Amino acid sequence: MKQYLLDTCIIVDYLRKNKKAALLLSSLEKPLISVITAAEVYQGCRNKKELNEVKKALRFFNIIPINEAISQLSLELLEKHTLSFGLLILDSLIAATAIKNNLTLMTANIKHFKMIKTLKLEKWPPLSPGR
Repeated sequence: MKQYLLDTCIIVDYLRKNKKAALLLSSLEKPLISVITAAEVYQGCRNKKELNEVKKALRFFNIIPINEAISQLSLELLEKHTLSFGLLILDSLIAATAIKNNLTLMTANIKHFKMIKTLKLEKWPPLSPGR
């Protein structure tokens, strides 16, 4: 069974009560996110109420920290793709986290990551059957 690293867009959709996001999260035995994703969600809070909601929601996720291997791969990805494709540091850290943990990155922002050939990607939201 595929294991996913969920990108920030999915967590934001879930917090906005998106039904597809809620269904996805309930179907996963172990929802995984990068510490970068958790930080991005915290950074998006506009007030203490939202901050408390995010804090409560993030308790249900397994948050993968950045380690030396992820840091090193992130630098390699930036060196290879930042000038040619505009790869940004946070995206490189998320991609490196997925690669080093053998996870498929699920994201709405495929274009941010598609140049990384060693990264397994899946589009969010998934296309409906027949489309």
